[in-house]
Amino acid sequence: MSSLQKTGKWWVLAVGGDFADASFEQRDRCRAELLLKVEEAGLRLDENVWVYDETKCAQLVLEVCQDRDAAEEKARNLEDTGLNLRVAREFE
Repeated sequence: MSSLQKTGKWWVLAVGGDFADASFEQRDRCRAELLLKVEEAGLRLDENVWVYDETKCAQLVLEVCQDRDAAEEKARNLEDTGLNLRVAREFE
């Protein structure tokens, strides 16, 4: 996965804690906690691509898919991991 190229694809995101008014250290801790949960769920990522948007929470890209249907299917397959998941279009 290349984190710098815009491809119009869809992301399956693991969603962590709220960042809204957090300090840098608190945001770092929040990302570390989410990464630990992802690892405990048995998922290994080639790179950690973090997303920050209007939700103002830690989000980590788990999968990159060609279309929304494929992303939603991947998310359904990951439901038993206990992770909080979200499907979103790659940012433009």
